[in-house]
Amino acid sequence: MQPLNIVLVPGFFGFGRLGDISYFAGVGALLQQALSRAGFEARVTEVVTPPTASIRRRAGHVLEALVRVAESPGAIHVVGHSTGGLDARLAIAETASLPTNAQLSEEARQRIRSLVSISCPHYGTNVSTFFTRPLGRALFRWVARYLAFMLERGRLPLKVLLRLGYLVVRFWDPRRRRRGTFDQLYERLLNDLSEERRLELVQFLRQIAAEQALLFQLTPAGCDLLNACTLDPPIAYASVVTCAAQPRFRTLLRSVTNLYAQLMFPVFWLLHRLSREKDAALRAQLSVAQLAVVDAGLGHEAGRLDSDGVVPVLSQVWGPVLHVAHADHLDVVGQYGALGEQAWGGDWLPSASGFDAAAFEALWSDVAGFIAAQSTPPLPNPI
Repeated sequence: MQPLNIVLVPGFFGFGRLGDISYFAGVGALLQQALSRAGFEARVTEVVTPPTASIRRRAGHVLEALVRVAESPGAIHVVGHSTGGLDARLAIAETASLPTNAQLSEEARQRIRSLVSISCPHYGTNVSTFFTRPLGRALFRWVARYLAFMLERGRLPLKVLLRLGYLVVRFWDPRRRRRGTFDQLYERLLNDLSEERRLELVQFLRQIAAEQALLFQLTPAGCDLLNACTLDPPIAYASVVTCAAQPRFRTLLRSVTNLYAQLMFPVFWLLHRLSREKDAALRAQLSVAQLAVVDAGLGHEAGRLDSDGVVPVLSQVWGPVLHVAHADHLDVVGQYGALGEQAWGGDWLPSASGFDAAAFEALWSDVAGFIAAQSTPPLPNPI
């Protein structure tokens, strides 16, 4: 089999792995299986980036990861989810000045064959605009600080509170008919709140409280400046577009036995409303071919109200549209409530978009097919 390298770049709040929770839940294994059937041996690397640092800083971490990956033979393909797509674009731009001494050799640059962006705000999102306002910034910062304080000072009481909270969740569903997001959060992160894991969480939250540069840069104005200053190298680009179902009151009624969905419904409703595209001219900036694929995938003409709950649909297009998924922003990286021994993800944004294991496999199989098409054809097996 011919070797190739895949670099996965997480988005906003990206952590790679936090406790036993993986950001890209099941993605790496699915890509490896699909590419193996195409005759490639894929090595998957997940980049760890500062969760809310500037795109420039995050891109520096991506570049450092690419330099390490380039030590292995084979073509290099980058896949960025959400903000990770912007980080990746800046990391491989030859015009970028990044806060790192890492440099890609000319040979390594030539081995970078493609960049696939998933649910990426190439033209910005108004969710960030809200959180750059005084109220949004204060809310963002103080919630992170409060949670960090609780983890630092309230060790024993916190463990008791977490246990009591989990018992309340189980009382809501005493027959354990479903394993939901609370189960994943408790069993894979909070149940075993060891000193190492506690410090890991505190560091993560302190980073979020200390840095909000990313919020400003993800506004439509910030992304417009990034696009103007970033010269994309001549590699293959493609985008995966996601669109969530609009929040409906009947969705809330159907989830009456799911406490997490009940609590998160107002949050998702607010995010979906904030993420509506305000630039009526954005559709005109996309090509006829791009719009044809997006409209066909959605089943209607993509408009200002269409988003995945975080990023407007029209803002996600960069290069040919590879796949259109009826999913929310986090469904596509395995956080749709999947069950399984290898990957189990909570449904962090309960959008009721109908995204399931079959849709997840179809999406990442398309990404694997695109990556395979951009790689050198494998040599025939010797007889």
